[in-house]
Amino acid sequence: MGWYVIDAVERAMERTRTCLFEPVDIWKWLKLTIIVLFIGGGFSSGGNGGSYNNYDGSGSGFSRIPQGFIDVVTNFYEHLMSYSGVTLLILAIILIFLFILLLSLIGSVMEFVFVESLVRNDVRIREYFSRYLMKGVALFILRILIGLGTLLFFVILALPLLFMTGIMNEGIDRLGGASIMLLVMGLIAILFIVAIIAGIIGSFINLAIPVSMYSKRSIYSALSQVLGQFRHDWQQIVVYWVGRLILAIAAGILVAILGLIAIIALGILLLIVDFILYFGFSAIIANTTVWLLFIPILLVEFIIFIFVMTFVGMPVKVFMKYHMLTFLEKWYPIGIPMFDSHHKIGESNMDEWLNEATAPDE
Repeated sequence: MGWYVIDAVERAMERTRTCLFEPVDIWKWLKLTIIVLFIGGGFSSGGNGGSYNNYDGSGSGFSRIPQGFIDVVTNFYEHLMSYSGVTLLILAIILIFLFILLLSLIGSVMEFVFVESLVRNDVRIREYFSRYLMKGVALFILRILIGLGTLLFFVILALPLLFMTGIMNEGIDRLGGASIMLLVMGLIAILFIVAIIAGIIGSFINLAIPVSMYSKRSIYSALSQVLGQFRHDWQQIVVYWVGRLILAIAAGILVAILGLIAIIALGILLLIVDFILYFGFSAIIANTTVWLLFIPILLVEFIIFIFVMTFVGMPVKVFMKYHMLTFLEKWYPIGIPMFDSHHKIGESNMDEWLNEATAPDE
């Protein structure tokens, strides 16, 4: 008996090469990077320009910064500081939580967009996003429920350990060194167990996504079908997990090397830009306002940094997804309309097939 996880490597490499390099399409690379991004990075001013109030309006291009803009930034900062620290902290936590939920929802839809883009070898983010929006919402809800269940499972496992070490009764400040060591080692072991279980569940969900797409089932029904196939042929999945782990480690090493090179190059470039902007702004406005202006600049640079790192790792993500789809073709053949398969769907009836594939789920 052959192992599908091994057989899928060569075919996945061929499909990755065809998708990304035959031919090289930068716009296609950028769109795939966007999809992968959602799925888953005191000098004194001195001289004549020490304060913007004393600036005479002549000089470099920085002098074109309007006085009103600087006033707006300063007034916003003063208004923000009028709130208490607790209020700002609560507001920040709420906004961050809502932002994370929004990104998680978009990422769930993008899971379907990513699969469809690779299956068709044709990236259309807006079209696929609208087609698979409801499936993405269902996946988002499923992940929320699984996340809550995982958290509950962790608490159930951790509570006996907390009572055993006495932290619930005496507090951590009164525990001895042996008890603290037992607590730390126990929590690490529990986290390890929970991480393994979460990884297994995530693997089943990833396999269920294309099953849901190409067998016209809901994500819940597709997950049930995958679990049923697992009971029928569990050996292939166990070897699949081991093989994927090895591939992930090898890919991680490659991405780390390329990422380090990208970090150094990008870091030097952004550092030069920051120095130029700092000295330019310092020549015309006060030091306190300079740092306020740098907040959006640093935010933009952080986004650029994350995007570049995602761009570097995107080909590996494409390969790993093609590997999963190729494995699924053999392990649970559902007729995935892969662009290079013998059951390729022509452009003339592709839209008709997509309408059928995205019809209401069972």
